Amino acid sequence: MITFNDTLDTAVACIRKWNKNTLVKEATLIRDVYGKVSLLMDNTEPVDDSDKGTLSSVLSGDMGAYFSGRVYWKKSAHNRKRLEEREKIIIDLIESERLFWKEEDGVKFYLSERAIAKKAWVCRWHDSESVWPYEEAESGAKVITFYSFKGGMGRTTALAGVALCLVKQGKNVLMVDTDIEAPGLATLFFDEEAVTRGVLDYLIEREVEPGIKLTDFVLDVVEPALLDEDAGKLFLMSAGKIDENYLQKLARIDYQDNRDGYLREALKGLLIAARNSYDIDYILVDARAGFHDMGGIAVTQIPHGVVLFGNDSRQSWDGITQVLRTIAEGHEEDFPVMIVDTMCPKPTAEDFVAARQRFMRKAYTVCMENYYDESSKVPGIEAEGEIHYPELIPFNDELLRGVELYSDESPERKQRVKAYENILTGESYRKITERICGWFGEG
Repeated sequence: MITFNDTLDTAVACIRKWNKNTLVKEATLIRDVYGKVSLLMDNTEPVDDSDKGTLSSVLSGDMGAYFSGRVYWKKSAHNRKRLEEREKIIIDLIESERLFWKEEDGVKFYLSERAIAKKAWVCRWHDSESVWPYEEAESGAKVITFYSFKGGMGRTTALAGVALCLVKQGKNVLMVDTDIEAPGLATLFFDEEAVTRGVLDYLIEREVEPGIKLTDFVLDVVEPALLDEDAGKLFLMSAGKIDENYLQKLARIDYQDNRDGYLREALKGLLIAARNSYDIDYILVDARAGFHDMGGIAVTQIPHGVVLFGNDSRQSWDGITQVLRTIAEGHEEDFPVMIVDTMCPKPTAEDFVAARQRFMRKAYTVCMENYYDESSKVPGIEAEGEIHYPELIPFNDELLRGVELYSDESPERKQRVKAYENILTGESYRKITERICGWFGEG
């Protein structure tokens, strides 16, 4: 019995065994929201009704309920002008939305997926790579997304660490929490009373009042125990204040992109406003874990580079594999990506070397199968700085109690902030920072 997973390959097989397959130049497979497949056939010569019926019979027999019963033809044997005019509109729409899939036996196959949700993950976006060009990012603001498929991987803490490392270099940094369904970045830098508005508020209010100022939604990090006089400036745009109104605001975000391109344009507008409002060198985006719609946009459509966090578990690798595959399919040129192994053994541990090698071998296999282009030179497994070559963040139980990078000016609290700062600007986080800077020639 055919399943959803088999539909596309089965449709191709049906076309190849059709008695008139030599007439096929291109075929587009349109998979609707139920998973059913329709076809658009571009044939070199007109096809009569009998041969059309033969193809439909083959599709019905092999695909069963997963064949929609609809096949559109660019060339027909009979001139049915009224029908052709109506079909031409449909054909033009299909061809404007389709993406190239593969070529077999001289036939080009295209796909048009009609998804309800998760469009950022399942649709490829060759025409919308990064919120602004790399040429502008090299001399201006660079957008870096931090992502983990599973929660609890230390993603948010690492973002804070990289931000502090950059600020110590004199860079100006804006941290943006787009994990609006499970926010946490603000709790590292501010107490509960300091946060009033954030990303969620901005997304809601910009629809009502286009003239709002982004600066009203951003907090300055000015903790004296954290930043010295030579440091750059550090800003934070929290997800928002979780109060009695938060869920009502959250319920008004269009996650399914019913308004085509809404989420991307909303985040793009936010980042452009940030670049225009502040003298920023880096914008660090904390993305939602899992295959979340907003997380997908933050990872695949707006950044100039992505840092992926995971550990050596099956669940983590399943997520990293899919993310790498999506990035590779959606970016025509090399796209900076880094894999970080979190909570690995400490370098002094007996099993550190073995664990590192095991993780790197798995990363290399995943990149070979899902990211590296076979037509270009593939790096060796020991090639430092390549996507498969991981950075490591050893497990640190000091961070389990919760990180607080703000104080009440008491000597005890200031000392605690300093202790956390020392951890978050240590070797592991410095290496991640150095690689990010290297993406833009700042290493």
